[in-house]
Amino acid sequence: MMARKTLVAAAVAAAAAAAAWRAAMLWNEGREIPVLMYHNVLPDDGTLTVWQVSEDEFARQMRELDHGGYTPILPDDIYWAARGLRLLPRKPVAITFDDGYEGVMKYAEPILAEHGFRAICYVIVGRLGGEGADRGAFDSGPLLSTNEVSAMARRGTIAIGSHSMTHVPAWRQLAMEIPESRYALRRLTGVKTKSYCYPHGLCGYDDMNAALRHGKFRTALACGDAMFHFSRGADLYAIPRVSVYGGRHEFEIRDFGAGEGRAAATVRNVGAPMPVRCMLVERRTGRVHISDGAAVRIGQGRRNTVPEATFEWTGLPKGLGTGDFEAVVCEQNGLFTY
Repeated sequence: MMARKTLVAAAVAAAAAAAAWRAAMLWNEGREIPVLMYHNVLPDDGTLTVWQVSEDEFARQMRELDHGGYTPILPDDIYWAARGLRLLPRKPVAITFDDGYEGVMKYAEPILAEHGFRAICYVIVGRLGGEGADRGAFDSGPLLSTNEVSAMARRGTIAIGSHSMTHVPAWRQLAMEIPESRYALRRLTGVKTKSYCYPHGLCGYDDMNAALRHGKFRTALACGDAMFHFSRGADLYAIPRVSVYGGRHEFEIRDFGAGEGRAAATVRNVGAPMPVRCMLVERRTGRVHISDGAAVRIGQGRRNTVPEATFEWTGLPKGLGTGDFEAVVCEQNGLFTY
């Protein structure tokens, strides 16, 4: 009798677990996840590059995410959601940092903690050093020390991932380094990670996928400047990200006009180039209309960049004119305004 009750209980538990799995997969399926790619965060001294976001700008962007109702998640959350073992929030976002700069700890971490946000920083394991004269450096500034990486992981606001041993632009060497980077990170800092980030966005190679599996990585993040659309069959070794551009941006909206269901605005940027779109906000209702067509890279001093571009809208409410809209420059996916 006892054995029969145990079997019945086990059957009920299995049925409940299966129902919960189906409900989780139904909830998660199709969820759009912006995975943001930052590099360094620093005070604005007037010389910041495109991969150095100012401290004030980063704080503003985190406020926009908070006010917009976004909930930050980590790559591991995506992994478990893909197995039906975690519910994604209604508006998820993943905040990532490449290379492992000291500025992430000094300037970004306190801002994230203020909002109760979490993020992940992918460190170049072979470049981690000590402090003072022994501190490592890379393209956008001084890097975290091994002790700082350990302390950051313990605090929990920023998790740690691997960004290879050397960051060389050679996929064969990177593939060989993948398992080593995870084991070396643990040996140097005590940090265990199962998330990898491709240097130079070099992904899609069979050898690298095999190395990720061998190194027991669950997720790997690429570039791509695209939103990640969650699905049951999504490739978790090729999660695309949205670049967040730093430097100085000075956008000016010129020659804006609207009427008869159409609108156009010319946007100029005399600062660092970045791909943008433009959106119209209806002053009375707050309804947003993103410009037609693809993003355009606008700015100064880079090949394939123009100083200004004209954005157009169709299908607008025909009863509204120029004075009924506010035109706003936005990041290419419409996430941040500038």
